[in-house]
Amino acid sequence: MRIALSLLLAAVCGAALPAHAQDCHDARAAAEEAYVGRADHVLPDRSGYSRDTAASVCRRWPARPELTLLATPVWRDGGDNDSRDGDVEIMVIDSDTLAPRAWTVLPGALDIDAIFFDGMQLDTARYQLAPGTLAFGLRVQRRNGSGPNPFSEEQLQLLALQAGTLRVLGAPIVVRRFQAEWDTRCAGESTEVSRTVAVGPQARNGLADLVLRERRVSTRSWMDGEDCHDQDTPVEGERRVLRYDGRQYTVPAALQPL
Repeated sequence: MRIALSLLLAAVCGAALPAHAQDCHDARAAAEEAYVGRADHVLPDRSGYSRDTAASVCRRWPARPELTLLATPVWRDGGDNDSRDGDVEIMVIDSDTLAPRAWTVLPGALDIDAIFFDGMQLDTARYQLAPGTLAFGLRVQRRNGSGPNPFSEEQLQLLALQAGTLRVLGAPIVVRRFQAEWDTRCAGESTEVSRTVAVGPQARNGLADLVLRERRVSTRSWMDGEDCHDQDTPVEGERRVLRYDGRQYTVPAALQPL
């Protein structure tokens, strides 16, 4: 029962937020207008790649409401629905005119294979890394299609607007991972790991530390007659500190996506 509920919650969490919740009423229209009106040097079209503006997400930046954040998948041509890869283009645009103010590309951020892309959202929590540096995040969800061996994860990648330039602050961090082995009815075992990311009080090389706190829950499910029972074993995981090295935050391989 618990495994089935976790799979349902993973699907709900992976769904894009409705446009009104993001205060960006039509992400596709915003993306198409921003791309049509951009200058030639702003995210130029690339041979062999196609933008999927229908899957774009956008959100007005609460800390800077004059700006709106926009993310668009860009898939490499030639793949199929079962195996392909691509990038994500990020733009910071004027909330009124939709003119691009800053932009960057997250190369290789998307892939579809045994584990595939399942949606993305923009994270506008207040990541105040320095007096003049406020970051935001892109959360990408991935999962597999296995019934008896389900897997899903969510990763967070931070970016900051500094002196008119949009900078990627490090590799993506896995903030949630769920995996299980069960009989698709009740009996089985699962593990769910969740991590929170907070801005720490100390700073290194100009930007504050990132403090990660982990919680791990192992669940065993079994049938007793006609009833399905669950037993959770929660464990408070490690506390980790990611430090800025002057160029990016160093993210250990154990915290990066599979």
